[in-house]
Amino acid sequence: MNDILQQDIQYLPGVGPSRKKMLNDELGIVTYGDLLQYYPYKHVDRSRLYNIRELTGDMPFVQVKGHILSFETFKMSARKERVVAHFADDSGKVMDLTWFNGGKYAKQNYTIGKEYIVFGRPNVYNGRINVTHPDMDAADKLELSAMGMQPYYNTTEKMKKAGLNSRAIERLTKTLLDVLKQPLTETLPDFLTAKLHLMSRNEALRKIHYPQNAKELERARVRLKLEELFYVQLNILRYASDQRRKYRGYIFSKVSASSVKSARIWAAGDR
Repeated sequence: MNDILQQDIQYLPGVGPSRKKMLNDELGIVTYGDLLQYYPYKHVDRSRLYNIRELTGDMPFVQVKGHILSFETFKMSARKERVVAHFADDSGKVMDLTWFNGGKYAKQNYTIGKEYIVFGRPNVYNGRINVTHPDMDAADKLELSAMGMQPYYNTTEKMKKAGLNSRAIERLTKTLLDVLKQPLTETLPDFLTAKLHLMSRNEALRKIHYPQNAKELERARVRLKLEELFYVQLNILRYASDQRRKYRGYIFSKVSASSVKSARIWAAGDR
């Protein structure tokens, strides 16, 4: 299993030569193992649905189930436009979905009347709840009970322009975990994991990306941080041991009285 973690990232389905170069240059991701250890910087709970009437402009990320009523297009300049979709839930309450970029794609790919689950950060514009550049999935293709907490990954502006945003990295890590069918090799001794009630390395490296809840995420973090600290401490002990062996000095079989006296005077500082 450790051998597959050394596999070139180019050969992971969905990567290829161009994405390989981008991942290498921007994030230093060269192998499967590098991607596995590129941890999310945050997670968002995707198991709950909100009603539009519950939303306020100061809430974090939320998701709402409903359908698009209509689209409107507003010219911003000769080359730019703002696309707004009016979105309603089962209660009949309406909010707006806004695209400053990608509006043409939204109009072509999102169908009026079809049920979607919208995910994003709400704000208030012109007295109405609005979500800018939402993530949208067909409601019949999304199993909320299985989603748990969604990971978010740091990416650079260059990556975003090339389509390698957080969602793209998320898809790659899901693919990677599917490829890694066999359990990952354990690196800590059994007595330590048992005594401290730690997750296995295999479970921790999977749950750090896709926990079902905050408790699982915290347990994965504790396991991985403790492992890192454990090996830092081992390296310090190994370095100290090497230094002692290297600078042991010469052991005299017999020491004269004058040498002992000289050593005492030197130690006392009376030289």
